[in-house]
Amino acid sequence: MDRLMELSEYMVKRIKDQPDKFYLIMEPEMVNVSFWYIPTRLRKMPHSPAREQELGKMCPILKARMMQAGTIMVGYQPDDRRPNFFRNIISSAAVTEKDVDFLLAEMDRLGHDL
Repeated sequence: MDRLMELSEYMVKRIKDQPDKFYLIMEPEMVNVSFWYIPTRLRKMPHSPAREQELGKMCPILKARMMQAGTIMVGYQPDDRRPNFFRNIISSAAVTEKDVDFLLAEMDRLGHDL
């Protein structure tokens, strides 16, 4: 479990290192990392409820692209305060920091034009 927590913390760090591409919704609880991917067209838009709505609309489209590419799969869902957001759960000790880096880079590759 300690290794899974370390990887979740690493993912949070990588998300925070790229604030133009990712928005961390909340500090993780256990191994759940909740975030939005920010496509190029929304990167200069100040964070607001309107931006959150736009980001929420991107989740199903980006998820479909992930499935079509067959490279990654990250779930998304809304909660009672926010529209759809990505929720990554690291549950395997076989996951490495390189895997986390690949996941974030692949999301950007597949979603930058949304």
